[in-house]
Amino acid sequence: MLESKRGFLFLAFAILSFLLYQAWQKDYAPKPVKTAPVESAALTSNQSVAKDQLITVTTDLMKYQIDPVGGDLVYAETLNYNLRQNESEQKVVLFDYRDRVYQAKSALLGNGAPDNQLPRASYNVDQMSFQLGDSQEKLMVPLRWQNQAGTSFLKTFTFERGSYLVELEYLINNQSDNDRTYNFIAEIVRDQQETGLEDKGALGMSPFLGMAYSPEDEVYEKVSFEDLAEEEVSVSRQGGWVGFIQHYFVAAWIPQQSSNVSINAKILDNKNAKIQFVEPTVSVPSKTTQTIKASLYVGPKLLEQLEAAAPGLNKTMDLSWVWWIGIPLYKLLNFFYGFLANWGLAIIMVTITVKTILYPLSKKQYKSAHAMRKMQPKMQRLKERYGDDKQRMQQEMMKMYKEEGSNPFGGCLPMLLQFPIFIALYYVLFEAVELRHAPFFGWIQDLSVQDPYFVLPLLMGASMYLMQKMQPTSPTMDPMQQKMFQYLPVFFTVFMLFFPAGLVLYWLCNNLISIAQQQYVNKKIEKDEALGKNKKKKK
Repeated sequence: MLESKRGFLFLAFAILSFLLYQAWQKDYAPKPVKTAPVESAALTSNQSVAKDQLITVTTDLMKYQIDPVGGDLVYAETLNYNLRQNESEQKVVLFDYRDRVYQAKSALLGNGAPDNQLPRASYNVDQMSFQLGDSQEKLMVPLRWQNQAGTSFLKTFTFERGSYLVELEYLINNQSDNDRTYNFIAEIVRDQQETGLEDKGALGMSPFLGMAYSPEDEVYEKVSFEDLAEEEVSVSRQGGWVGFIQHYFVAAWIPQQSSNVSINAKILDNKNAKIQFVEPTVSVPSKTTQTIKASLYVGPKLLEQLEAAAPGLNKTMDLSWVWWIGIPLYKLLNFFYGFLANWGLAIIMVTITVKTILYPLSKKQYKSAHAMRKMQPKMQRLKERYGDDKQRMQQEMMKMYKEEGSNPFGGCLPMLLQFPIFIALYYVLFEAVELRHAPFFGWIQDLSVQDPYFVLPLLMGASMYLMQKMQPTSPTMDPMQQKMFQYLPVFFTVFMLFFPAGLVLYWLCNNLISIAQQQYVNKKIEKDEALGKNKKKKK
């Protein structure tokens, strides 16, 4: 990799290798190591949901339904996300009970507890419909139940304006003559059906659909339905979260972060998947009250809300190993969108920002390319003289580089830096729900999917061809490498046909800015050289 052209080849094969690695990871990667099982309680409430008896809750962001039998959240529909672009009649539905199973359950077990036996307790509620008013910041939905021994249970859901986080609180008032103990369980049970959001990305890469949780030593681990069928998950930790993730959306139960919980997940006999956490036993002495709290996030993967909800929950916006670049890029995109109101223009501004930051390194690459072009006649003479002796040829070329003050590796570092940025932006465009159905201009009405008419990939290929012509030809490059380099624009054009339009837009802008920078540096060098010659003549 002594010349810029070899750098371009390296970048192409690096990206291809990355995608092949991703495919290998999906099928052959080692399964995560699980810790020894811990004893877990079961919430075996599989009663059918009575649709006409559900409590309806509507906020500014979501529509929920709560089953008074058990007090489970059995339906959650987004109000701002269409299932299909420009079809506002059908929204993205997360929790559902109608023709599928996806529900968030919560329960108390113990002597006289509402969920200690089947059928589970049927809570009393003041009204069957709640709506967050225009002047309200919070909406509370209280459910009440009392056992025959005189212990009352107040199960309250709290919904906040502008938030996808639902707060849950149990208030246990033990007015009996005996001390009581209870265990709190929160679980999400889900079938294995796809959601309709699993649009494939580049080269058939699919978004992850399955279970996720936070192990003790890490903040994020995901387990597919297939892996869960082979081995259950049983771990203990302090705090954390458990849930299911799909493309753009997540549902997760979050215990109090100071609580020590047991986490269990498995595939049930009916093929549904279940993940739960169980909190330690809570004592409620006679004539006292006790409070148990937890929270539930159900909604889109919005980074700020995920970060505020629980440690590590932001990792459900899966940016893979390039998260350390992806998160700043994501925040930069949001920053530019804040005043441009167009995600395509925001991508262009991110490209300009990245190229500006990398310009000092890119300048060295352009200077190296310019110097290499000037050395072409000398390199050709070396080839004619030492063409049959490759070792001597390399020695003479290195000597020439030293004499001319040229760095043969000058074009490599900027290209190496572009690779993780390219991959990080790919993940951001693939995972960021803000870019789902986000239009640019004209025919591009969704930057998260491929250009329907392939205009951007063709323009990108043309820009890459122009960049290729600006690179010096190396006499030391073997014929096979030269042929590969000639077909590189075609290769990348075909490659980009299947990438999200937003990513191709980034790469096109990147190439155009690189061309402009190369031209600027070349003219500046030529101007400086001309000034130097004039000074010598005057002397």
